[in-house]
Amino acid sequence: MSRLLTLVAVLDDVFLFVLPAVVALLLYFSGLIPLWAAVAVSAPFVALAVYVGFKVFREAPRGYTYVGGRGVVVEDLKPVGVVKIGGEYWRAVCDGCWAARGDCVELVEVRDGVAYVKTCR
Repeated sequence: MSRLLTLVAVLDDVFLFVLPAVVALLLYFSGLIPLWAAVAVSAPFVALAVYVGFKVFREAPRGYTYVGGRGVVVEDLKPVGVVKIGGEYWRAVCDGCWAARGDCVELVEVRDGVAYVKTCR
């Protein structure tokens, strides 16, 4: 997953978790609830948002179990195109080669959300 998509997913969760805290603080500042009630409502949601944020950004990238696996070219690799490996579509770069649609490729590595492949022997 690209960094932008990861950031959007995290921000979505953070806003979902922080929204009740913001509402509680707005109710406090408008004088509708006391400070202790605003803190009691806000604290668990803020703690959950911080936990999710740290977990996502500190998590090491998952290893791709299909490195070395084979796939099929979906869009011609000249040298950039699309391949299907392990049931997933990847933007791919054919390292020093060209491959036509339907050709067999082998996954060498995944870097920054891009699959680096070579043609099958």
